[in-house]
Amino acid sequence: MMFPLFLAISLLPIHATVLGIAPQHSIVASTRGATLQLHPGTYRFRVSHASQLRPGIGVDGLLDRSTKPWTLREAVPARPFVAGLPARGKVVIIDLGSYLPHVTLVDSAGHPFDLATAFRGKTLLLSFIYTRCPPGDLCPLTSAKFARLQQQIDPKHLHLLEITIDPNFDSPAILKRYGVRFGAIPSRWTLATGTGSTIQHLLNRFVISSIEDTTGHYVHNDELFIVGPNGRVAFIARSAAWVAGGALAEARSIDGETSNLFELFELSLVASIVAACGGSEYAGIVILDITLISLIALAVIWTLWRLGRRLWKRNRS
Repeated sequence: MMFPLFLAISLLPIHATVLGIAPQHSIVASTRGATLQLHPGTYRFRVSHASQLRPGIGVDGLLDRSTKPWTLREAVPARPFVAGLPARGKVVIIDLGSYLPHVTLVDSAGHPFDLATAFRGKTLLLSFIYTRCPPGDLCPLTSAKFARLQQQIDPKHLHLLEITIDPNFDSPAILKRYGVRFGAIPSRWTLATGTGSTIQHLLNRFVISSIEDTTGHYVHNDELFIVGPNGRVAFIARSAAWVAGGALAEARSIDGETSNLFELFELSLVASIVAACGGSEYAGIVILDITLISLIALAVIWTLWRLGRRLWKRNRS
């Protein structure tokens, strides 16, 4: 993998269609560009295996504009990214105990990193979002929880990562703007994108749906993955109903720190109730609130009953 060579380089994930083979290991290709960073058009790119490509083939790659001509690194034949249901049968599913896969992603500054190794030694809280998600919907709610978490974590031990499900629009520049909106601190919270084929591979492996019902709007499931310092998935919240305090307690527990047992219980209970409610976060939280209030009320009534009974016995004696 080329990742170690790219540390100081800003890269841009793009998709292009080969129009012709040019001299000096390069191709002429058309691309839709990248939001705020590259205009749609026809360009000449240097690639390492130009002779293996032919006109009409789609290519995904990481554009390095520090060279002349520009270099399309890690270029691979690929179809344009299309949102949809995960293809479970084509990949090994990420589940409890799974290692994070070796794929190259790009953060909001354009810096590439290897998902499998970049956060080794830290406990990682990972989720999937897209920046065009409407206010009050799943993604802004998840990012608001991340914003709260980043103020409470020790960056030496914990890190936050959100990966886009919309690589066609969410360029590094867009992710940077999104991060500013939520006050993301890069040393604590990474927002990442990648080529369409890379993101599709991750959505398949993490079993994340991304159905585009209208232009720019995705219907998707929301899950939180907590990855241990060894790079293996240690906990999965199968809905958006996870609570920040519970997630932090779980992450600290995985990292070997002392955690709040009530918050750990709350995280598991919310996830279980939401699953029982068919995935409805609102219904799950309402039921949890009613349950907790009812338990508190019963405890108060029981305490008053015991106290009243003792007083009654004393008065009779």
